[in-house]
Amino acid sequence: MADKDNPDTTKHKRDDTTQPMVLPGIHRYQFFTNLKDRGWTRNLDRVALFGIVGALLATVVKPVLRGNAATIYCYECRACYATQDRCPVGIAFQAELAVAGRVGDYDRFIRNGGLKCIRCGNCQSYCVQYLPLPEMFGTMQQDTREAMAKGIIPRSSLDKGLAEGLIGKEFIDDVVKALSRS
Repeated sequence: MADKDNPDTTKHKRDDTTQPMVLPGIHRYQFFTNLKDRGWTRNLDRVALFGIVGALLATVVKPVLRGNAATIYCYECRACYATQDRCPVGIAFQAELAVAGRVGDYDRFIRNGGLKCIRCGNCQSYCVQYLPLPEMFGTMQQDTREAMAKGIIPRSSLDKGLAEGLIGKEFIDDVVKALSRS
């Protein structure tokens, strides 16, 4: 299909210039493979791929390395929110705890009552993915306890959690120690 005089140019099977324009550079019946003015270049494709890989690493690899791989499978359907009146400690948003465990957000975990969870399993029966929610929350509680010992969690988060009653009795001593160090 190359021109005899200029072998680098290729002819399209159909002349698209006779068709009306829908977008600048794109005619109405132009096939995607015939686009003459594509916006993507190889470098932009690489940047997009780098972004996709980065998001994958943050979403999948981080929870696996932290030992809380089950959080990957929570797709935040919020079916566990139905346990609001059955949770013995009154945690309203269990999916928020799963997401906080996935990304390692200690402030979000404390703010949603993760440190007062007693891991009773009432929310697990509502999970459509059958995730081990008590184990997931327990792993995040241990991670939060270790982060408190290292001084990673901001004092304001711990103060607020303590003032609002979001800290369970098994974690109060750790929170007080962390607050006295700051």
